[in-house]
Amino acid sequence: MRVAYVSSKQTRDQIKLEVLGLVGPKYRPVPLGRESYRLGDAIVHVRYCSPGKGNYKFNINPNSLRANYELWICGDVKHYYLLPTDVLRQMYEHPAAYLDNHHPEIRVVSVDALIHRVSYAAPSITLDLNSYFRADLRA
Repeated sequence: MRVAYVSSKQTRDQIKLEVLGLVGPKYRPVPLGRESYRLGDAIVHVRYCSPGKGNYKFNINPNSLRANYELWICGDVKHYYLLPTDVLRQMYEHPAAYLDNHHPEIRVVSVDALIHRVSYAAPSITLDLNSYFRADLRA
């Protein structure tokens, strides 16, 4: 007996759209390319990381910095962070930010979703993500 599975890309895309619906419940997400969507007047850059044991790796890249918000989805619809670009820019521009080994324009971050903290620079520079957890654009 064969079992049909939804492809992982389809699953990721569905999760992204569901979370965008939570972030901007009054708006229909309009794809802009490069993982960016328009929700009303805001542009949201979306990143998804597969389910893990609480630690999720994301990167901050020039596309992230062009949006108004960065949306980090940690494994499922219930666990996401909506960060304003100015917060991302502070992490990106930190003099000790973690650099990607192959792409100098990319910064690497690690989200501990169990305690809502992101590590983004050495030595152990972190940011509390509680105020961004399940945030939305209603304000």
